[in-house]
Order: sequence, then C-alpha cells, then structure tokens
Amino acid sequence: MLEYNWKKMGFSNAEKTERFIATQIGKDLDMPAAEFIASYTEAYSLQPGDIICQKGDDSSYLCIITRGRANIIKTDSEGIEKTVATVGPGQPLGELSLFDTQPRSASAVASTTVEMLVLEQFSFELLCENNTRIWAKLIKPLINSMTKSSRQTSGLLAEYLEY
Repeated sequence: MLEYNWKKMGFSNAEKTERFIATQIGKDLDMPAAEFIASYTEAYSLQPGDIICQKGDDSSYLCIITRGRANIIKTDSEGIEKTVATVGPGQPLGELSLFDTQPRSASAVASTTVEMLVLEQFSFELLCENNTRIWAKLIKPLINSMTKSSRQTSGLLAEYLEY
C-alpha cells in the first residue's frame, strides 16, 4: 500500500475519531468505541488520479473516504477499463480484503482530492485481540456494507441478463 503516492496526514486521534463517526461505518458507534477504532487507523490524502488499490493486489486494507470521491474500476472482457461505481464521503471501499486472502477484484482511483482513513489488516486483527467487544461493533457495519454492495451487484447483473 505504501508504494502508492499517498500523503500521511498528521491527524490526532480526536481528528480521526471526528471523521470516523461521520461515516457509514462509524456513525452508530458510541464515542469510546469510535475513539478506540480510530486509534487503529491512519489518515491519508491523495490527489486526483492517485491509485487507492490495484486489481490483483494481495494487499489487505479498508479505506473509508472522508472527503472527495474515488472511482471503482473493472476491466471488461475486451480489456477496456470501466468505472463501475463511485465512492464518496462516508463510504468504505476494500472492506472485503479484511476478511479474505484473495487478490483485489477491482482498482480504485481518486477522481478528486481524497482524504481517507485506512485500517490495515494487521491493525484490524490487533484491534480484535485488544478488544473483541469493540471489534464486534465494527464488524456489523462492515458486513452491512458488503451485503449492500453484493445486492446492488446482483441487481445490476439481473438487469444485464434480461437484455
């Protein structure tokens, strides 16, 4: 991940917590849980065109966009890159990578200036070891996000197959 052109932001844990509770993942957590989880993240800034993750990478980290937008890009059967989704403020991307060991299925690229919180696999596991109760509070919104994405993809596939 660090080979990408990300700039680490020197946020305090209070600043990371403030941004985290304004996201889909953090919005329903109590303050102590949000503060604890935020302490395991790092904040980064990216410029338009910067890569967030690359299809095929075996990197494992969750990104939560706090400002800006990122395009999710897949390559079709003819080798043409297509934007299949756009992720904006408050939305996560890459959450599946925390749960499986498969290579990334898509690329993500900043379409505007992006600020994001990043939770690496190692930190995700350490969070679990240090406080399973708070870790469990993080799992529910992550699963909800993955389920929502899966349902949207299934809906798009069904529409495509109808034609």
